[in-house]
Amino acid sequence: MKKYLEELHQLGIFHKRDVLSFIKDDNAAKEILRRYKKMGLISQIRRDLYSVNDLANKATLATKFEIASQITPSAYLSYHAALEYHGLANQVFYELYVSSEERFNSFEYEGISYTYCKSGISPGVVNPPMDSMVKVTDLERTVVDCMDSIALSGGLEELVMSFSLITYLKEEQLLTYLEAYRKQFLFQKAGFILSHFQREMKLSDAFFKECRQRIGKSIRYLTHASYSKIYHKEWKLYAPENILSYLEQGGNEYV
Repeated sequence: MKKYLEELHQLGIFHKRDVLSFIKDDNAAKEILRRYKKMGLISQIRRDLYSVNDLANKATLATKFEIASQITPSAYLSYHAALEYHGLANQVFYELYVSSEERFNSFEYEGISYTYCKSGISPGVVNPPMDSMVKVTDLERTVVDCMDSIALSGGLEELVMSFSLITYLKEEQLLTYLEAYRKQFLFQKAGFILSHFQREMKLSDAFFKECRQRIGKSIRYLTHASYSKIYHKEWKLYAPENILSYLEQGGNEYV
């Protein structure tokens, strides 16, 4: 009764439609899935999403990043989940933010929460060469997304700690994603936050000049007003006095 196990292991993580590519009958495909699940050969992650198991210990072989990327056809790792995938997260969360054009109900599997986020813009989602089952925002899109929603990046302290590990950013890509969002506030946040890492990220003065030209006249708060008490005139932004202080000492999460 293990006739199709090789095909399933080649898939790794799969939907019923994938099984129907080699088992042409719908009822037969359902029966195979039911029996293999009962035998511990596969695990059902959620409705119509399965993974093959390790034959020795029956553990799910799919990684949390692969699971997140296969929830819907357009699903991809974003915000703090993307920081973690790129090896930049300061803390490992038990919640993965998953952006998707199709809405799905957030769920938990093996101690990890997979949380739906509305897909903000389209460009900047990639399949890493060594992880064909994973979809994730590229580094520049991840940086822009996290500045757009600091809360989803884990808070300002986590964002600063993560950004401090970045040694190079393609500023043309940054501007492409900033323009795609069409938010003046995002240019303010990008100019202010990234100016603290200009040398490390190898960003030119021209990049910050472009950000300054796009910030408009509105004065805004980087985080909650109770934490953003210092006015930074260049960016028309109230923010903490020195966000780099988070690199020197621990503190609270500022969202």
